[in-house]
Amino acid sequence: MAETLRLGSWAAAREALRHRDLRQGLYDEGRALMDGVVVNLHGGPHTERRRLENRLFRRDTFAYWEAELIPVLLRETLATHRADHPDVDIVPVVRHAMLRLAACVAGLDIGADTADFLRLAGLMTRLASASTVVHATGDKTTIVADGLAALDEFKSAFLAPAWARRETLIQDVRAGKRQESDLPRDVLTLLLAARADHDLSSGDIEREVAYFPWVGSHSTSIALVHALHHCFEADARGPGLIDALVATPELLQRFVHESLRLHPASPEAVRRAVSDGQLPTGERFAAGDTVVVDMFAANTDKAVFGDDADRFDPTRTIPVGVTPWGLTFGSGFHACLGQELAGGLPPGQSDGDRLFGAITVMISTLLTAGAQRSTRHPPVRDERTTRPVWRSYHVVFEDHVARERNPS
Repeated sequence: MAETLRLGSWAAAREALRHRDLRQGLYDEGRALMDGVVVNLHGGPHTERRRLENRLFRRDTFAYWEAELIPVLLRETLATHRADHPDVDIVPVVRHAMLRLAACVAGLDIGADTADFLRLAGLMTRLASASTVVHATGDKTTIVADGLAALDEFKSAFLAPAWARRETLIQDVRAGKRQESDLPRDVLTLLLAARADHDLSSGDIEREVAYFPWVGSHSTSIALVHALHHCFEADARGPGLIDALVATPELLQRFVHESLRLHPASPEAVRRAVSDGQLPTGERFAAGDTVVVDMFAANTDKAVFGDDADRFDPTRTIPVGVTPWGLTFGSGFHACLGQELAGGLPPGQSDGDRLFGAITVMISTLLTAGAQRSTRHPPVRDERTTRPVWRSYHVVFEDHVARERNPS
């Protein structure tokens, strides 16, 4: 009879996340939307897909996005949301800014039509809810059914035209009418060009391309709001900190990394045993068993992070071999593809210019613009999921503060 093994120590959690006899199990309840998606693959198929898609996720590309693209996307999105409201809910602002980037990475041709973009954003919210239905507090059957309906609408409205355009471009390259450098650098183009060699079905490609926009926009926005909240809380205890964070990106990144450690995107990681095995830390499992990793417990293990491990302290000393964000981005072969894009690199790990990550860059952009926590609309937790996320988080922008920080 299958059993459930629960892990809370950092050492056991890390080994479980790396163990090759434990497959991803978090998305089993949303498998209709996640079947064949890179995060849900295991063994050889997972390694093959990772190697294929790693061509797109390069540090030089991340550095370009971080320096040139992400701040512009955020400012443009923010301008739209600020048009009619003195108080701005920062959750959809960040989500929409990152969705524009994630949609391009996925291979969707997003134009300037606001209604089309908001339609896409709505579909991504429904897909995210259905894919992570394991944490939903509502009727899970209804949520999954709605996610499948959203996937169908996404395929017809957004994926089909992008697919047709890329198929034509790929055929032109193979016929010698175009150079390979003319092809878009995105997930859809990559998968379409490699589908025969990698035995990819149309359904695999559809679900994979649908996955990237929601995971890239939702996870980043959730993490950013947690980190921004810690910035505001720390500034309330010691006024003037915001100016220091704006002036010192290294300090702001430490705030982000510490927040990521305390707020993993999922409260639990779930693995299913594909065979009998044992972790290096001694825990045994049998084929069919479920292994549940308590991510918060692992990230606040006192043996690793100190006696005050559950307290926010961006100045804490992190042991050698431990990432400052703990296991929030996973570990080993299932580590998040976008962890360097979202969180950047810890000190000393960048070959050239320091990679601070999208979250640090966007918070700096918001604080430089004079963002302050709204007193009229307190933050609201999202009760529709057991994931610890904010449903809304309003900020107000003090223009005189922005002028003082940018007198030019």
